[in-house]
Amino acid sequence: MAPGRDEAGFTLVELLLAMTISLVILGAALTSFNAFYADAREQEGRYETAETARSALDRQARQLRNVAKRLNNSHVIERVGDYDIIFQTSDPARTWVRYCLDTTTAPASQSSGRLWETALSLPVASESYAVTPAMSGACPGSGWSKTSIVADNITNRINGSNRPVFSYRCSDGTDTCMTSAATFDRILQISAQTIVDTTPAAGPPELKVASGVHLRNQNQAPVASFAVTPTMSRTLRLNGSGSTDYEGRTLSMYWFKGTAPTAIRCDQPTVTLNASNQRMQWGSLVIGEGITLSTTFPTIDGSTSQTITLVVCDPGDRYGTASATVGIPT
Repeated sequence: MAPGRDEAGFTLVELLLAMTISLVILGAALTSFNAFYADAREQEGRYETAETARSALDRQARQLRNVAKRLNNSHVIERVGDYDIIFQTSDPARTWVRYCLDTTTAPASQSSGRLWETALSLPVASESYAVTPAMSGACPGSGWSKTSIVADNITNRINGSNRPVFSYRCSDGTDTCMTSAATFDRILQISAQTIVDTTPAAGPPELKVASGVHLRNQNQAPVASFAVTPTMSRTLRLNGSGSTDYEGRTLSMYWFKGTAPTAIRCDQPTVTLNASNQRMQWGSLVIGEGITLSTTFPTIDGSTSQTITLVVCDPGDRYGTASATVGIPT
C-alpha cells in the first residue's frame, strides 16, 4: 500500500446509521408533502364549492334582472322568504323559477345544506297559469320541468345560526313590502348570500359568497285618482291627472259607468258594440278614454247620481282603479 493512502471504507454500523437517518429525513419530508397536498386539495375543494355557489347566485341575479311581464296581471314574485324565493323571469327557457335551501332531506343537513333551482317553462298562451301548492311545497317541491342542485355544503343554518340566504329592500327603504303578495311588486332590491364550508366541524373558517340585484324591470301598479267638476246641466268633467305611476311612465285611462270590469286586460282592451249599439270594453260600459273627459248623462232615467270608475294602465300592463259615486247637476 502506498504511503499516505487510506483505502478503509465505512463500517456496517456507520452505513446502517446513515441509512436510518436518511429514512427519517425522507419520511419527514413525505409526511410534510402529504400534509401539504391534503391541505391543498381541501382548499381547492373549498374554493370549488364557493365558485359553484357564486355561479348559482350569478345565474339567479341575471334572472332577477329580467323579471317578466305578468301572466294575466299576476305578480312576478310569487314567494319571498329567508331561504326560499319564487319568481317569474323573461328568460324563454324559464318562465317560473324557484331557489330554496334544503337542510332537512338527507343527505342535506344543517351543516351541509343544498341550494336547489327549479324551473318551469310555459307556452305564451298559458295566461291562467299559477304556481301550484305542490310546486311551492317543501323544498324543492314537485311539478317543475327542471330540478337541480346548484350549490352544496351550505352552512347558513348550521347549529341554528339561521343566517338568511335572501334579504329584501322595498321602494320605501324598508322590508315591510314582504308581508303579502299584494306588495311584492314594491321590492326593488334582493340580496343573496351563501356561506359554504366543506369541513364545518374542523379546518379553516367558512367562506361567504354574496350578490345583490336591483330589480330594474320591477313594475309597480299605478295609482288611479280623479276629480269631478260639474260644468252644466247633467254634464260632468272628469279629470284623471291626479293618477300616478311609480316608474313615471305614461298612463292610458279608461272611464266607466258603474264599477270596474270584472276582467281587466290592459294588453287587450278590445272594444265592441252591444245590441243597443253602446260602446263596450272589457264587458262594461265605457264612457270614454283620456286624461280628461266631459260627459253628459241622459235625463230619461231621472237619476241624480252616478258611480264613475277610472281604470289606468301602464305600459307594463299593470293597472289601478278608482271609483266614486258623484252627483249629477240638474
